[in-house]
Formats: sequence, C-alpha cells, structure tokens
Amino acid sequence: MHATHQVRIWERGSGLLDSVGGATPDAPWVPAAITFIIATTFVVLRLERIGAGNISAFVVAGSHSVDAATDPNHLLIGSRAGYDGQFYYRLALAPWDLSRTAFGVTIDVPLRLQRIGYPAIAWLMAIGHRQWVPYSLVAVNVIALSLLGLFSGLWARSLGRHALWGLLPAGYFGLEYSLARDLTEITAACFMVAGIVSIRSSRPMLAAAALSGAVLSRETTLVLVVALLLARVDDAVRRKERPSRVDVAWLVPLLVFGAWQVTVRITTGVFPLSSDRGSNLSLPFVAIVRAVGTWSHQTFRIELIGYVSLLSLGAVVVLAVFSLGRTTALRFEQIAFCLALLMTVLLSSNVWNADPVEFRTFTELWILGCGVILGRSGGRLAVPAILACLAWLLVAAWKVTSI
Repeated sequence: MHATHQVRIWERGSGLLDSVGGATPDAPWVPAAITFIIATTFVVLRLERIGAGNISAFVVAGSHSVDAATDPNHLLIGSRAGYDGQFYYRLALAPWDLSRTAFGVTIDVPLRLQRIGYPAIAWLMAIGHRQWVPYSLVAVNVIALSLLGLFSGLWARSLGRHALWGLLPAGYFGLEYSLARDLTEITAACFMVAGIVSIRSSRPMLAAAALSGAVLSRETTLVLVVALLLARVDDAVRRKERPSRVDVAWLVPLLVFGAWQVTVRITTGVFPLSSDRGSNLSLPFVAIVRAVGTWSHQTFRIELIGYVSLLSLGAVVVLAVFSLGRTTALRFEQIAFCLALLMTVLLSSNVWNADPVEFRTFTELWILGCGVILGRSGGRLAVPAILACLAWLLVAAWKVTSI
C-alpha cells in the first residue's frame, strides 16, 4: 500500500491508543469509569430485586432446557422456556464441549455455538471453576461495558469530539438486556469498537485480534469485517493497490470465523451460521411494521419503552444517513453502517418480536451510526442523546424489576 493512501484508510491518530491516560475531563477513562459505575449499580439492583442475592438469576434458566437435578450450580429455574443466557452459561462451563446436552443443559440450535467468545472469556475468568461461572458471566459483561466506554471515548476523540461523547455509542440502551440476561452483545461490541480504534491507530495486528474476538462473540459484527474487505477491494480496483500487512485486519477475522464454523460442522454436522438463517430474514421493513403494530397490545410501560427506543434508534439512523459523505468517519465505517442498516430492515418478525421491546439485536447499527454522526462537524447530537438517556432509564427501571 502506498504511504499516502495508508494515511487515508488508517488515518487520524497513530498514537490514539497511547492517549488513554491523563487527568483531564477529556481523558477516555472518564466514560469508562461512568459506564462501570452505571453497570455495577444496575447489577446490584437487579441482583437484589430479581435474584434475592442469587447471581444465577441473570442466566434466566428455564425447565425446558435446564435439568435442575444435574446442573452443577443449581440455577434458579424460572419460566419453562428460559432465555438465551442459559446456553452461554452451558458453554462457559466447558467451551470445548460442543455436544448438545451437557451439565444438565440442552442447547436449542447450533447457532449458539458460533458465539463462543463470551462464554470462553467467562470460563477463563472463572479459572475453570464451574461454581464461579454464574459470577464470571456477569463480571465479563460489566468489564466489557467499561472497556466499551474506554474505546468509545478514544473513538469519539479521533472523530474530533470530547471523550464523553463516547457515552453515546457505549450507552446504548439495548445493551441493558445483555447485561440483565448474560448475553453476548456487550462483549462483541467491545471487541468491535476496539478494532475500529486499532485501525484508526494504524495497528492492523491489534485490529485483527479484536475483530476476531468480535466475530466469535456475535456473527453480526461481520458487517465491519466485510466493510473493511470491500474498502480494500475498491482500493485494489480503482487505485491499483497491492495487498499489504493492513489486510490482516479483515483477513484474519474471516479465517478465524471460518475455522470455527468448520470446527462446529465437524463436531455437530451443521454449520451454525446456516442453522437459523431462514427464520431470521424477511422482506424489507415488513417485520418492523408488524412489530410496532403489536406494541399497542402490550402493557403501557412496554408500549412506551418500545416507542421511545424505536424513536431513539430512528433518530441516530436518520442523522447517520444524512451524514454519509459529510463525516470524518472513515470509509469502511460508513460502509459498515450501511450494511448494518440493510441487515436490520431485512430481519424477520422472529427477531423483532422475540421480546416486545428488546433492541439488543441492533447494537451494531446503533454503534456504527453513532460513529458516523459523531464525525459530522456541527452535527446536532442533543436529540439522539436525550432520547437515548430516556430509553436507557425506562429500560433500566423495567429490567431491574422483571426477568
């Protein structure tokens, strides 16, 4: 790659990762500290109100998938179905064991197995002690959310904003569902933004490692890897640039993701990426319209949360669309946002109605959209910030008091 173009693709702040410290309000550790305090407070309140001090309440285990008699930690068993966190709990007990049933937990679909990143980190944090896993699952999410605040603060600064604006992408209300139920989105988002910051710091090897962690935590983060690939293909076609070391940032994550898909295929006989594809896609916008129509049949609180959350997400998306081409967000960041938007409008009712107002599925769209609007000079961010705060408070009040 020519040096001049390398500045364009990997621009703004080769020393960005070296600027974490400092005692000024603009230091990136400030949003990290804020997110840590908020996440910890949320966990303590939910633990007291929902779990009565039992940390396994965050797993949200159900009798349909968890056998209380053979589960090593005697989880709290709630509704019959339970929720997705019970499957990541099962993987965190032994990440190398990909059998459908183990430790009294039966995994519903192979799709869960491709999201091995979060449970593997939880297993490492528990140092292999299975009785510690319910605690490590929550701890990983709290730490990852704090690191997301740190990396988002660095990202905001590289976009010409105060580090505190990193709270806009890091404070996405959809991540509260993940924190409340031991889910994968927080870990994936942390790795994804770490990858973006590494790219902006001209550190492709760090970017490759971070994005590999992202795609192994949640496959939807592939939008960023694919965007990097498309940007490099454009470089090769239009500017006749040759492959170079910067290409490891997209190549390594794709190889890692593919290798894990093959590993699961050999073990289970199914590629996890294809195991649930048909039920998650539909015609554009159809599921969104149907989902909004069902909210009027819910309780007032759920209906209010749904409308405020959708309005907040919509504000970021609209502002990002109108900021394309007029933002300091790099080309691959803008491409990734467009891919995330396309993916969102194609999602089926199975996703939109999985929980009447659960917006965790749209984490990549929110974060990438925030990056685009933060990079627009003079962009008005008060409206999305206020709506995001309101949505966050509404969701927090709900998830602290209900499963």
